[in-house]
Amino acid sequence: MVMSWWKHSLPLLVVISLVGSTELSSGGITISVERVIDISTQVVKVTHKYEVINDGSKEVSSFVHLLHEKEYLRLAYISAIASKKDTRLKVSNIQNGKDIKEGFVAYKVELLSTIPPNGKTVVTVEYQLTEYLELHPKRIAQSESQFAIYKGNAHVPSIYPIKQEKTLILLPSGKLESRTTIPPTSVESGRITYGPYVDQKPYSVMEIVVHCENNTPFVVATDVVRVIEVSHWGNIAVEEAINVIHKGAELKGSFSRLDFQMDRRGSKRPIVTQYKTLLPASAKDIYYRDEIGNISTSAVRKMTDVVELIIQPRFPLFGGWKTDYVLGYNVPAYQYLYSSGSKFVLKMRIVDHLFDDAVIENLKLKIILPEGSKNFKLTTPYPVTRHPDELHFTYLDTTGRPVITIEKDNLVDFHIQMFTLHYEFDRKQLWREPFLACAAFATLFLAVIVYVRLDFTISRDVATESRLQAQGHVEQLTDLHADRLKIYDHFADVVNKFKNTKDLAAFATAKKKAENDLKNIGQTISDLQSELKSTNADISDKLNEVNKMHKLMMDVINNYLGQTERFVKGQLSKAAFTDAEKSYAQKLNEAKEKMDSVIYAL
Repeated sequence: MVMSWWKHSLPLLVVISLVGSTELSSGGITISVERVIDISTQVVKVTHKYEVINDGSKEVSSFVHLLHEKEYLRLAYISAIASKKDTRLKVSNIQNGKDIKEGFVAYKVELLSTIPPNGKTVVTVEYQLTEYLELHPKRIAQSESQFAIYKGNAHVPSIYPIKQEKTLILLPSGKLESRTTIPPTSVESGRITYGPYVDQKPYSVMEIVVHCENNTPFVVATDVVRVIEVSHWGNIAVEEAINVIHKGAELKGSFSRLDFQMDRRGSKRPIVTQYKTLLPASAKDIYYRDEIGNISTSAVRKMTDVVELIIQPRFPLFGGWKTDYVLGYNVPAYQYLYSSGSKFVLKMRIVDHLFDDAVIENLKLKIILPEGSKNFKLTTPYPVTRHPDELHFTYLDTTGRPVITIEKDNLVDFHIQMFTLHYEFDRKQLWREPFLACAAFATLFLAVIVYVRLDFTISRDVATESRLQAQGHVEQLTDLHADRLKIYDHFADVVNKFKNTKDLAAFATAKKKAENDLKNIGQTISDLQSELKSTNADISDKLNEVNKMHKLMMDVINNYLGQTERFVKGQLSKAAFTDAEKSYAQKLNEAKEKMDSVIYAL
């Protein structure tokens, strides 16, 4: 039981110190108090506005606020404010107070300044309770409304005499089934007023029970795992795995889709069809999915200071029904990450606004920092449990990325506050992963180059090698043959130029160059033919035919060149030269066709 009390009393506004065995005295202090208890949602919100009066002869530096033990067990947080200056005050849980009656728990509120004799001050104490309301009945039909019971005390528990007190209970919209009446009591405009009561003794108890209709969602996030992954390349990725259950009155009987569609109660139904999650204004790349895949029924609305995400589960949530999903987004690092040299500071929320009046039973926050980060110092606005640091490995990691893990139970909207994480990081480490990536790709390419050049066959295939070698020779022969045919055609250009310029020296030079080119091509073909004699005699024999055609063609070309020279010198008539040109063109085309037919048949 003690562990349970401690578990639920940790989330206080400030770091709560535990005071040991303390003797408490009410001497000299009287109070007047106005209390407001809001039971309109699943979270019970209680506010006390104290007027602390020092009737003694000594200065007063603190006073004691009492909680009933039942409230203490469901306490999410407690805080105190100096009303005039709106300044937070330190609140300490007093363990084993000698003067505290059984069934009560005391909290010490330290004042900003002491209260002199006959002086007074105003202090506001507020706290919230989770899962405090009792559902009655616990099971309802689909068409019925949900009712809840609040049990409390008409009087404010206190170790001090109370001059005057008044309690206002704020009700949800709907029917008030019953209430306890302790005169003076009044009911109006959705609230019950108990008091004012005057001159009450310390520890006055008068139990009250309020039974009223409450159709607000009793949605509880049983487990939230929030992962923040920091990248020094300008992005912070946030992902939350959320398990949600509707802890309202359980559905009695089977679910009817037809009755659900025809139900005209709208928001007055004790059913969750959708709820609103608030993300940072710079959130982008938002995704919302479950085990099946992306849930397309959600909607995103960008506003001035937040991004509003309407979460609509795949099915409506009745009492006892549950669902789970993953919500993620990215934010720019410059808004949350600050640096100076090798020192970095990360400031982000411990948890986001999941839904209105949210209750989170257990939150686990994991902060994944870049590889090489060190010297961590975490500061939180309220006590949390920090687990041993871990390592997270992802692409190109060698030593692993440090993970800072904290855990917290029983959270409400108050706990949406910022943590501060200081750490150190050598900026040279930024280039380690790009270098590793380049080295990995270079190694891969080198391995592929080596692999394709290696022969992994057990024995050589002589026939295949011979065929591949012959194919290479044939490709060379085809290219050489094409070059030779181009030179054949070039002779016609030489003749035409000679006829126009009648420059015998230029003609002789061009003729000599073309003959040398043909000679070089012929020599290369002869060398290939010599290699083919031992590997492929058929190709070598066919090349002999081509060589014979080439020799005949050279005789035709030389004859044509001689006739051209005679024509230019005037030793041959134009008619005879025209007949010679036609004969040359015909013989050239016939020779080229025959040579092509042999070469391209190889």
